[in-house]
Amino acid sequence: MTNIAEARRVIEQACRLGAADFCVCAGSRNAPLLAVLGASDLRIFSFVDERSAAFFALGRAKLTGRPVAIVTTSGTAVAELLPAAVEAHYSGTKLIFITADRPARYRGTGAPQAIEQEEIFGVYGRGAVFHINVAFDEPLIDEEVAALLGCKVAALETEQPRNQATRQPIPFPRPLVILSGLAPTHHARVRAFALALNATVYAEPLSGLREDPALAHLLITAGERMIGLGNFDGVIRIGNVPSLRFWRDLDESRRDLPLVSFSDLPFTGCSRGEVHPIESLPDDVTPRDRDESFFAIDRSRASAIADILDEEPQSELAMVRSLSRTIPANARVYLGNSLPIREWDLAATREWRGFAIDANRGANGIDGQLSTFFGQCHPSRPNVCVVGDLTTIYDSNAPWIVPQLDPGIDFRIVIINNGGGRIFSRVPSLRTLDPSMRERMIENSHALRFDHWAAMWSIEERVTELRPDADSTRRAWERYDALW
Repeated sequence: MTNIAEARRVIEQACRLGAADFCVCAGSRNAPLLAVLGASDLRIFSFVDERSAAFFALGRAKLTGRPVAIVTTSGTAVAELLPAAVEAHYSGTKLIFITADRPARYRGTGAPQAIEQEEIFGVYGRGAVFHINVAFDEPLIDEEVAALLGCKVAALETEQPRNQATRQPIPFPRPLVILSGLAPTHHARVRAFALALNATVYAEPLSGLREDPALAHLLITAGERMIGLGNFDGVIRIGNVPSLRFWRDLDESRRDLPLVSFSDLPFTGCSRGEVHPIESLPDDVTPRDRDESFFAIDRSRASAIADILDEEPQSELAMVRSLSRTIPANARVYLGNSLPIREWDLAATREWRGFAIDANRGANGIDGQLSTFFGQCHPSRPNVCVVGDLTTIYDSNAPWIVPQLDPGIDFRIVIINNGGGRIFSRVPSLRTLDPSMRERMIENSHALRFDHWAAMWSIEERVTELRPDADSTRRAWERYDALW
């Protein structure tokens, strides 16, 4: 089979798997694939960086619900896809990696651009990620390229009727319900379950139910430290793996608490417990007694936190609260990394604004956050990305794709520039280190600004840089800590 015929077969295979969008990173070895794609009517996004392309594809797949294909040349270009493969694996997002390779006779030889590409993604290429590695010999373009128009793209799968899931009993008299990342299609069922159970609920931003007015009387509003004040005898997790510190404590200091999870994904998220499908949430549950004293403390602490932010308006927490109040209603809000997502959880408005909250929390890393945001930008809604300074630096070439986005797309990037990785100053185990060493080596303190970066990509009007006052932020956190 000729290279062009093989390339055509591979592209058609990706279309049959559901891909309508292709993110391409040009090289010489993948020239046959690029030639076939160039003669097609498929949507193509062009990149110079494979890592950014893969994370953009991840965001695009989340937005469209379809697998998105990434096409690379051979060699280390393939290895650049691994971080996005990890995130796709743990978030259950479908990606198709099409990697060009040198002929099999070069494997193991150390020849230029001949690395071991087969099975390079290991376990991360056997589930959500579909890997097609295709070898091309010289001459790369070995026949005339015919138009590939109307490539048959598989229809989106519709929800298939499922067998009635076995309803799981809720054995805890005093449970804590943690709502983590949820698909909007599950909101009504989860809301109904929580209302029927009448138990205390901690809703993370990604649940989509943090600001739900119907659940307001059940929700913890003073942050996750309130969990430690509750007399809970079990934990019910509904959704993806939470990012709370308390969740990690279930494997350490709170191993006494039994745990049951309901999720679309198979991951327990810790070393114990079991996962059931969300469809197996029971329809008929016995309402739990409301602990009025617990909620009185929670509301009192939430009011005290609001007072702190009112009195420290230049603190980082207060700026996040203010930002959440000014973002347009019904916006898609992308929370880019560890500190912004925690600060939003603690300080953002609880007024129902119709936000759709997105993030990469499968592996909880800062990699590819801006690229994923651009992939997830909705063509008919405002899109706001809230990221830290180091996260922006780490993915600083992401705006390359902006000219290729849909015309008129409404997006804004808000950079919280606190001069380094300040989340590490909140980690108890690191507070004992020498402050100067911690700032230099762990927090990566800096004095960089992002106006020239925005100008470089011609997005000055779409970038807002928040610069919290360090002393005000320190005072706000100290007063918050003193509440507990």
